[in-house]
Amino acid sequence: MSAPLSELVAALPVEAKGPRDGYSREQFKHWIDADRDGCNTRNEVLLRDAVTGPRP
Repeated sequence: MSAPLSELVAALPVEAKGPRDGYSREQFKHWIDADRDGCNTRNEVLLRDAVTGPRP
């Protein structure tokens, strides 16, 4: 049996268990600016992997 991918994905069960509270940016101290260019690790990766680069 085959079906379009969109139908198969829509049929996947989604369960959101567990609390959603307790998030704090302080838990993610690894987002540092290692090369001191003004961009933290997260931003460096986003820029590196961007399909379209940022506009000046």
